[in-house]
Amino acid sequence: MNRNFLERERRSNMRNLFSRLFSLLPPQSNRKSIPDMVELATIYINHFQSHLEELRQRRMQLEEANRTTSERMIIQVVNITDSNSSMEANLITGSDTKFSLCDIISIIEEEGAEVQSVKYNNAGNMNILSIHCQVHAFQSKHVACFF
Repeated sequence: MNRNFLERERRSNMRNLFSRLFSLLPPQSNRKSIPDMVELATIYINHFQSHLEELRQRRMQLEEANRTTSERMIIQVVNITDSNSSMEANLITGSDTKFSLCDIISIIEEEGAEVQSVKYNNAGNMNILSIHCQVHAFQSKHVACFF
C-alpha cells in the first residue's frame, strides 16, 4: 500500500513538472507524446541558449564600439543663464576635448560682456567650464555658436 502511494505521488509530481515544462513551450497544433515534447523542449532550450550567447557577444561588441566612440566623441552641453545684467555660461565636454579658453573669453567680450570669473573642473571623463560675466551692451544671445 505504501509503495503504491509513493508511486502515485511520484507520477503526479512528474506530471506536474512536465506540465510546467510544456507550458513554457510555444503552443503545439497537435498533441504530442511526452518523449516528443521533452525532445522539443530540449531543442527549444538549445536554440535559446545559442541565441542568448549571440546576444551576449553582440552586447560586448556594442559596448566596445560605444567605449571607443565615446572616447573619440566630443560631448558638448551648453547652458546659458541670463539674468538682468549678469550671464553664466556652462560648458560640459568630454575630457579629451581640446578648447582654447582665451578664444572663448574673446568671443564673449566681443559680444559686449565682461568676464568676471571662470571655474574649471575635471570630473572623471568630463570637463566642466563655468564662466560668469557682467553684461554691458550684450548684442546677441547666440553665444553658443562659439562652442
